[in-house]
Amino acid sequence: MKLDFHVHTNKSIDSIIKPKELAAKAKKLGIIPAITDHNTIDAHGVLLDLGIPFIRGEEIRTDRGDLIGLYLNECIPKYTPFGEAIDSIHAQGGLAYLPHMYDRTRKGVIPSKKETKKLDIIEIFNSRCLSSSYNNQAQKFATQNSKLPACGSDSHFLFEFGSTYNEVPGFELDDPKALLQSLKKAVLITKSAPFFVRGTTTMVAVTKKLLKIKS
Repeated sequence: MKLDFHVHTNKSIDSIIKPKELAAKAKKLGIIPAITDHNTIDAHGVLLDLGIPFIRGEEIRTDRGDLIGLYLNECIPKYTPFGEAIDSIHAQGGLAYLPHMYDRTRKGVIPSKKETKKLDIIEIFNSRCLSSSYNNQAQKFATQNSKLPACGSDSHFLFEFGSTYNEVPGFELDDPKALLQSLKKAVLITKSAPFFVRGTTTMVAVTKKLLKIKS
């Protein structure tokens, strides 16, 4: 089973991936995406209608930076305090996944010891990190704190999806605890995205705002 824990759709202000096109590519490649749009879960219903397997997620801009919730049924509001957001994820039966924690060019969060204990998964490879040192630091952090490591493509454009994923033993996709068990035996397939995607993503966000395009 192949999983990508960090994927955006055009429901994110800075992404142009159409759910229908993502569904087609995911089916072709055999990769199950976690749909982690910024501060919204609006794409979940669309993906459900398309009938492909996916993990319901959200990339939450907390008061201190980004945090991903996996297996969410309700949206967690923007700027929720970081520790409270972790608790809200768990209250829904979900998993707290920390993305690009050391990336100084984005809103990464370095958690306290108390917060670290509550986290379920550390993203040790994000395809969009401009420096490999950011990913290396995250990997070291996960190892030192005995946290499950994972990778995510952080795809905002369709061509990014498919190059980074976690290959794990099969499990019941709707079971978060089963995912954690399977992730212990994961093989991480990783590839860095082209450097230009970050600037292009910013342009997409600016254009959507100027044209008042609804995500």
